[in-house]
Amino acid sequence: MKIRAIIILSLSLALTSCQYNEKQQKMIHQIATSNNSVYENTFRKNLFEEFSKRKIVQLSSNENPKVALYFFQILVEKYPEECFGVLMKNLNNKKTLDVFTSYDTINELTVPDAMMFYTISKKDIFTKEQKEKLFGIIINNFEQLSHLEGYMFLYLDNNKSTPDPQYYQPLRKLMETKRDNRLYGNSTLLNYMANYNKPEDSLLIKDFLYQAANESMQSPTHMNPAVDFIKHHPKPSYFPILEEFYNKQVKGKAFSAYDSFFELEDLTIATLQYKTEKARDLMKNIAFHTTYKPEESGTAINEHLYFLVKKYDPSNYFSEITNALSPKINKVKMDSVVSKHDRWDRYIH
Repeated sequence: MKIRAIIILSLSLALTSCQYNEKQQKMIHQIATSNNSVYENTFRKNLFEEFSKRKIVQLSSNENPKVALYFFQILVEKYPEECFGVLMKNLNNKKTLDVFTSYDTINELTVPDAMMFYTISKKDIFTKEQKEKLFGIIINNFEQLSHLEGYMFLYLDNNKSTPDPQYYQPLRKLMETKRDNRLYGNSTLLNYMANYNKPEDSLLIKDFLYQAANESMQSPTHMNPAVDFIKHHPKPSYFPILEEFYNKQVKGKAFSAYDSFFELEDLTIATLQYKTEKARDLMKNIAFHTTYKPEESGTAINEHLYFLVKKYDPSNYFSEITNALSPKINKVKMDSVVSKHDRWDRYIH
């Protein structure tokens, strides 16, 4: 494999060399094969003297992914108006390379995935119209462009309140494939699809929820996509899924409930959306018949539950529970729980 990679690199550089003078060829070769010296000021200054804008754009689609991404980053900084055309040209490029996605994290990305990282995650330079065109192509051609699914799900999450009618059929088809290994995607896709409000989708969504609720080995209890979805879409027909989730995933196990983290928070919030006797019974199970792990500073289960019930039950339907919890509240822990929600609720609920 190493010999094959060397041959491919040599061929791509040989093809490139036909278009560039000797100094330019040397610099391209240095970018393809050397260390971080190509990011130093002296090298970059010489590069801008040697390469015109047209050649930088051209090299941003180079056969060698390291060369392509190097020059594409230059486009992002100096010629952002050229980035969209280059990305569109490379959407089907599945060559990969290692990219620093944070100061201490390296991920293997395809060339267009890396380009999207630089132009959307790192420096948002595309217009609304360009984004619509880009994500429309990804959604309508998902089987060929599945390597870009992370950015498709980001688009769906940002636009879930106003689902676009033109994407209904391809997204429904995607749901029908039941992409079991895409937990974030499942949750995002469910929320987007539910907002089409089409009766014919109800059975498909319900089947999807049952499947997600029972995948205990693939997601932590506090991040189950079915529970998260029901929390935002509490239809009566979904409540049995919460009951089944409790019986299969919660009952007989122990959970964390210290002052800054409550493992059953999503399940509690989802249950509080239902004002029924069965919901009251489930809340009693969560509050009084579930085991919580002992923490060094002691559990804050009473404080978490009291806060959540007060916040999500303004009608006081579950007042029986808050009345029972009230005498057990520790003020210091309660202040910590309130502080935690003040910091995070705007982002996660």
